[in-house]
Amino acid sequence: MFAYTYPLLYLLAALMGIFTSWIIYYARNADTQIKKIIAYIFLAMMNSMLLGPAVYLSGIVPFNLQDIVLLSAAIMGLELIYPMISFVRSLEGDQPAKVNLWIYVFFTIFDEFLMSLDFISIAGNLSFISFYGSNLINILFYPLTSFWFIFPMSLEMLLTAIMSIRRESSTALIFIIFQSTVMFLTPSAINSGIWEEIAVYVGGSFMTVLFIFLFEHLYRKQYVEKNFSTYMNRIIFTYFLMILGVMIFQYNGNLVILGSSIVLEMSIYLSAILHKNYFEGHGKVYWLSDSKWSTLFLLNIFLAEFAMGATFDFQYYGSSSFIASLGLAPFTPSLSLMGETLFNGVVFVGGITGSPWFLIMMGAEMGSLVVFKMLKTKNLENRIRLALMIMAYGVYSILLPSFILANPQYYPFIGWSMGIGRAGGLAAALIVPMLLTYLVSGILSLLFGARQLCSVFCTAPIMYQGTFYDSMKKFNREGELAKKITIPGEKENKIYRVVSLSVYSSLAIASIISLLDNFGYINITMYGTDPLVFIYIFLFDIIWYAVFITMPYFGSYGCINTGYCHWGNFNRWVGKFGFFKLKVRDSNQCINCKTKDCARACPVGLSSQPGNFIQKGEFKNSRCVGIGDCVEACPYDNIFFYDVRHFVKGKFSSKRSQEKKVK
Repeated sequence: MFAYTYPLLYLLAALMGIFTSWIIYYARNADTQIKKIIAYIFLAMMNSMLLGPAVYLSGIVPFNLQDIVLLSAAIMGLELIYPMISFVRSLEGDQPAKVNLWIYVFFTIFDEFLMSLDFISIAGNLSFISFYGSNLINILFYPLTSFWFIFPMSLEMLLTAIMSIRRESSTALIFIIFQSTVMFLTPSAINSGIWEEIAVYVGGSFMTVLFIFLFEHLYRKQYVEKNFSTYMNRIIFTYFLMILGVMIFQYNGNLVILGSSIVLEMSIYLSAILHKNYFEGHGKVYWLSDSKWSTLFLLNIFLAEFAMGATFDFQYYGSSSFIASLGLAPFTPSLSLMGETLFNGVVFVGGITGSPWFLIMMGAEMGSLVVFKMLKTKNLENRIRLALMIMAYGVYSILLPSFILANPQYYPFIGWSMGIGRAGGLAAALIVPMLLTYLVSGILSLLFGARQLCSVFCTAPIMYQGTFYDSMKKFNREGELAKKITIPGEKENKIYRVVSLSVYSSLAIASIISLLDNFGYINITMYGTDPLVFIYIFLFDIIWYAVFITMPYFGSYGCINTGYCHWGNFNRWVGKFGFFKLKVRDSNQCINCKTKDCARACPVGLSSQPGNFIQKGEFKNSRCVGIGDCVEACPYDNIFFYDVRHFVKGKFSSKRSQEKKVK
């Protein structure tokens, strides 16, 4: 008998998923209240058919099968009271018959929960009370995260979307197809280490592809349907909660957050899909003119990405091992509890955002947008730079320091790629590699300009220069605060000086303390962590992302315009004395140019290029990091980069000309 149990249960689960999908589709398209009541009755029938057996399978009440049939019939009768009262009132003319939308949502989720509870008991051939004991948390949340709940729900999401919105919104349909796939790949669905590993990596990859699709869609359309924008933000935030639940599940097996977020996701989905034409029309959100919406979207995306990166780290290194490697402070019931909490918050968040797997995930996501930009880029040198930027991100910033070199801090320009603080405390043995890092980077800036860092080697440009994020430079000239920061002037210079001085001072003080600690003269740490390491984590693994997320208010390239990136400041200062500049082939073209596209295209807000091109034939500014959007935007192909290559080429050309004259 039991040889056929599992195949039969699989078949019943699939049929229930299909039937429930049809009911939802029927309720969504019901054009009369009577049809809505019929849809309710179908869901109520399923509920009574599942709730009776759940009582029987609990093992609490000594019912026989005949009692369960009667109980199910009684439950069905009680559940029919609500629609019958509504129907009778409609006949009397008091009010039209109606069924509240959230009742459909409740019954759909509750029915699936009961099916999961029943099938777990049947498959295990024991009551779920015997299976779970008296642990109410397990009874409630284990069925919500098992494949008996997850797989039918993902099937219902897919089928209802295909049936309901395939003609309304292709964007919403694609989004929900990805959504159903991600739900299907819930790590807790199957009790298997192999499944958990597959679900984490493949599910995370699907979510990354979904975000890339959204970015590119927003970039191309420049707007999003109002209802879909609300739905999208809610689901992405729910993904954050869901992946947070996966993290907790990876760490200690607790399923409360994961199960709750799955119910929340299905509630959001069902409440949307049950509204006819929900994803069609209802106004538009022009996100490049809506700082609040864009910031909320970036925040939700980052939260989901952060949690996703953490699950990758937990899966690859082991959750306990990874957390132990962060050096968190032990919590003590004392006055220092608040300090310990703040310290652990900074170290934990910074440990995730600075981890290799978070950077790999972000690189795949942002790098794809850069590839899209490369396909649209006409200038060959810009395409080459973008390709070098992607290669540098993958090899120089991730592969070499995280997977190839055992002790990267001993390698100049690799381990110390972001200057002081990047590779750890300031130990005596590390002073020479750090100084050589500044020397190598300084020479490169002299020869090629600060773009060697701010547009190639740094991890920031790959995040700023993809299609979607690059388009956010529009906020530089539209936001009141962004204009004060990005447009040159006294206020901008003051902000730059205050921020950069604060960063340099904090790093200098932390460096001195770190060095004295290393020599044994003092013993000052942040709960055992080197103060220089802590300051760096706070500035570049946390504050950097805060600046990035708030682009709609502070403008693009905040790391350059506010001056808080000490490494970039050094390279831009050195670059002032080097060869790099922008030049034009013909100044008269700039005089006759009506559009001044080069000034509007600059992502760091520089706008004085046209005047300099007309007067001097060139433009040199420490904030110019050679991104090349001005070169790309020039309608006459008149602007070009000038660096040491052109200087050497000019010297050789001049020498050859002189030799020809002598001959």
